[in-house]
Amino acid sequence: MTAITLTDIPVSEIDLSDTGFRVTGPHYDIEQLRGSISQYGIMVAPLVLGEPDKYSVVSGFRRIEAARYAGLSRITCRVMPAGKQFDAAIAAVTENAFSRELTASELIRATGLLLRFMDAKDIAKNATSLFNRPMNTGYIKTLSRIHAMPDSVLKLLDQNKISIKACKNLVSMDPDIQTEFLHLFSRIKVSSGIQMEIISWAKEICALEKISLERLIRESPIGTDESDGFEVDVHRDMSALGKQFKAFLAQRRFPAFTAAKNRARKQINALGLDSGLQLSLPENFEGMVYAMQMEFKNVDEFRTRLNCLTELIDLPDFKNLVDNKL
Repeated sequence: MTAITLTDIPVSEIDLSDTGFRVTGPHYDIEQLRGSISQYGIMVAPLVLGEPDKYSVVSGFRRIEAARYAGLSRITCRVMPAGKQFDAAIAAVTENAFSRELTASELIRATGLLLRFMDAKDIAKNATSLFNRPMNTGYIKTLSRIHAMPDSVLKLLDQNKISIKACKNLVSMDPDIQTEFLHLFSRIKVSSGIQMEIISWAKEICALEKISLERLIRESPIGTDESDGFEVDVHRDMSALGKQFKAFLAQRRFPAFTAAKNRARKQINALGLDSGLQLSLPENFEGMVYAMQMEFKNVDEFRTRLNCLTELIDLPDFKNLVDNKL
């Protein structure tokens, strides 16, 4: 057990730029924590590693940053003796893992940190004591490969712009392809499932058309083409951009299906349905079941919309639609 001393030290001697033991992501808003420290002080002393000319932070980056922002010149810290890097790495991981469940990006940072001192097999063997959860060797190696990806992957994970599932899909790709996908997901916001569809469709399109991913993205609605004077509007909604990009890929990868879907939507619009009626197509045209949703506030509205449904039966456009004559 490494001896730890409780010491009052100058904040100026703590090197916050040394993030070698950092498990948590960067936190840009520490105003509330600053206010708490100004009023009540630091409740739990940060853990630092003593060095010949400075102190390196092991746990408590936000507390120290907030204390500095609050104007404190000295704070009480738990100090580990110099040369105890392995013990410091263990402490950095366990202090976070046993206070709350680690996020995906924190789990990756923690794994990368421990792999500096242990191999994947040893980490897996002691995972419950380290991470407060079991982990097998294969998963640890996958996290290590994600950790080796461009630095932007951890930032995107911190911002919930990419899922761990998508990252696992990207690790086997060339670094340039990884960078292109990471840049793409930094500009759009979609669910984990849609991220997987985007990765799959984009790879298939590039293979079929023998083009680069960079070119495919450039030709999309969110791409940039300086020769045409087009630039992406950074103020546009990222969710809307995600939907546009997915639609672009779907049309490019499945042109016949997309054309049929668009024709069906035009036929539905031509029916002139009441605002309280919504007709849904079979999922991916793979079934024969259509769905009609009705909303009404009272009996009169119900009667009116029921009459509209009755009138639909004799409309040729409706018959062609449900008989799949698209």
